Amino acid sequence: IDLDAADLLGRLVDDLHEQMRDAPTWPERFRMLDVGLGRLVDPARRPPAEVCHAWRLLRASQGTARVADVARAVGWSERHLAARFRTEIGLTPKAAARVIRFHRARQMLPRVPGAVVAATCGYADQSHLVRDFVDFTGLAPRAWLAAEVGNLQAPDAAAGRDWAS
Repeated sequence: IDLDAADLLGRLVDDLHEQMRDAPTWPERFRMLDVGLGRLVDPARRPPAEVCHAWRLLRASQGTARVADVARAVGWSERHLAARFRTEIGLTPKAAARVIRFHRARQMLPRVPGAVVAATCGYADQSHLVRDFVDFTGLAPRAWLAAEVGNLQAPDAAAGRDWAS
């Protein structure tokens, strides 16, 4: 679902827009955005420490940690971790790990051949990475590269060297 920010945040959108428009630098704009959105967060409502620890473990592994190992590290069963993680983050640990892996792969693509990206990011093979690309972007890697980084002058990157169409 696409929503206009004002439909979700009300008057805060107008206030932030006005403040950010007058800010002299991007870092100052981002600081204002952090402060403004931070007012909406209830500091008393924090995820359980186990969920935070599981998230840190997934991030530290760049999405390659086994969910069973993460569950064991936080002292919960896989089923309990999945339920609590989904409640707090909106994804299961397995889905979150998949997003983390894909994000890393997407960042590497313009500079690194597809087979190397797949191996480095923990995919079983290049076709597994291609399937994730289609699932997440709706495009095969070559089409995504052309659309997203077509102007990039990295050797062979925009041409999608060694990528499925």
